[in-house]
Amino acid sequence: MLSQSNQKLKRRSVKPAAKTGVTPESRSLAKGLLIVEALATGADPMGLRDLSVLAGLGKASTLRLLRTLQGLGYIARDSNDNYYSQHSWPSMQLQKRLAALRECALPVLQRLNAELGETVAMAFLFEDVVRVIEVIESTHHIRMSNYRGGILQPYASSLGKCITAHQSPDLAQRLLYTYGIFSLTPHTMTDFRAIQDDLVAVRERGYAWDREETVPGGTCCGAPIFSPEGEVYSAISMSMPKARFTKQIEELLPKMMMDYASEISKALKKVPV
Repeated sequence: MLSQSNQKLKRRSVKPAAKTGVTPESRSLAKGLLIVEALATGADPMGLRDLSVLAGLGKASTLRLLRTLQGLGYIARDSNDNYYSQHSWPSMQLQKRLAALRECALPVLQRLNAELGETVAMAFLFEDVVRVIEVIESTHHIRMSNYRGGILQPYASSLGKCITAHQSPDLAQRLLYTYGIFSLTPHTMTDFRAIQDDLVAVRERGYAWDREETVPGGTCCGAPIFSPEGEVYSAISMSMPKARFTKQIEELLPKMMMDYASEISKALKKVPV
């Protein structure tokens, strides 16, 4: 009787496994993302065997995933049958920096925009290009516009100058060569020595001008944002048509930009990254 009761108790205690919501499709997606991340962050291409071990799959299953990712353009295969990433994905550290920067900067940018009603923008350094990441447009009908995601000239735009001026000589040169140096307007500086001298001046005075160097009739002033470690990977700017750029604005704008940039720099020190 005791044995039968124990068996009944065991049968009653056996419950079906809880549903995890993980389907074969979601598992395949997870494995594919794992491969993409490994290839994007790794220094060297990887072969089928290593990727199979990484994904915890057999070679045949891994090969199917690789062919799918290759067909979608996420990865490519070299002549040695090794795979590498086709895209430059932001690292986790970079994403944390961006999140912290936006959290600290957006309220400041809104107040800066309200000062004169002109377009304000913020840019960020992504490896070897400077991109616009935030824009608050002018309230005026005639305005100088910008757009998120745009790649900036490291030698002509005020944002690009501010960031480039505070990089190592090797990285500054790579930024210039990656974008290329060419004339955008009659006021664009294209002589390499003159550009270097201008970047030194930007670093020393703490702000940068774009006086019709990127767009005819447009003026822009930018200032760098310093990270808690003293690095510069971001900057803010205000731009306006030349018709509204008075002598009074020319005198007050550099200090205004540096003050607002400094406020963001101080706020970043309070945000853990």
